[in-house]
Amino acid sequence: MSALRVMCLSNMYPGPGAPDYGAFVERMCDALEERGARVDRVVIDSRASGRVRTPAKYAGLAARAVARARGADVIWAHYLFPTGLIAATAGRLGRTPWVITAHGGDVANLATGAVRRLSAPGVRGAAATICVSEWLADRMREEGLPPRGLEVISMGVDERRFRVGERGAARDRLGVAAEVPLVLAVGGLTERKNPLELVRGFARMRAADHPDAMLAFVGDGPLARAVDEEAGRHGVGDAVIRTGMLPNAGVVDWMTAADVVAQVSLVEPLGVAALEAMASGRPVVGTAVGGLREVVPDGRAGAIVDPRDDAAIAAALARCIDDPPSPAACREAAMAHALSHEADAVMDVLRRAAGGPA
Repeated sequence: MSALRVMCLSNMYPGPGAPDYGAFVERMCDALEERGARVDRVVIDSRASGRVRTPAKYAGLAARAVARARGADVIWAHYLFPTGLIAATAGRLGRTPWVITAHGGDVANLATGAVRRLSAPGVRGAAATICVSEWLADRMREEGLPPRGLEVISMGVDERRFRVGERGAARDRLGVAAEVPLVLAVGGLTERKNPLELVRGFARMRAADHPDAMLAFVGDGPLARAVDEEAGRHGVGDAVIRTGMLPNAGVVDWMTAADVVAQVSLVEPLGVAALEAMASGRPVVGTAVGGLREVVPDGRAGAIVDPRDDAAIAAALARCIDDPPSPAACREAAMAHALSHEADAVMDVLRRAAGGPA
């Protein structure tokens, strides 16, 4: 059997200035290649934006996609718009079937009529649409754009990279004292990720239960300064660490060093950081809004909370520090979404779309 030729089309992909940018796409592409696929990565690997740069980036992406579509058996596009529309255009011109994966924000944008209309050609013409959670698939239906050939497959967690490690050694490398409770948050410092509420919940937990606890934010974003100000306002400025953006290898050390990982987003379509935490043997305090409940067993590998309730966040953090689930239980919960499992599922969808045997 000849190798399946996949054109991965993504507007998010790690680059020299943004090592975390769409890292989940890169990991899945690598996994497909391990399964014998030939993956042509037609991607945007920069966060650069602006009135000139953003249109130029997408125009370049579209031109490359059209030029290379005939060399692929199937196009695999990430995000409904504009990448899904580019996939539809390139696919029709190159007579190449396409599959689209919806990740979250692209589905939220369907509430805007113009975006929904521009997303429709890609979704309706796709051989299949993959949603990363059942919750997200339901949102597409509610927005009037039911997925064709629906598959629910997450982007998976790299179980070889994220695994139960030696906490003490990781803390030595990071300069974190062995005895202090460490809460970790991984992701952009944006409104959706809700870092200010996490700071308030952490401050409440620290005052009531763990006066020596630390909170580390791995990531960056427009609320970075506001996080510092909120921490100062609640008297925990010296207890909050901000690392900025880190490559995947740096995230692994922080996951290993942490006692609990918090993902209290205002909405979370799935929660890759939560999967990485559990695969590392760490419990998760996660949001009740979105698809995170599909991957974090409440009480068995962490706790699910109202992301707007800092008292509930504080109580859940304290509970996970004082009476944590075992690392083995946390890892077991993550393995249902192991990259090895999810890559097999994606490969089957792409093969069927290309007209080959699954």
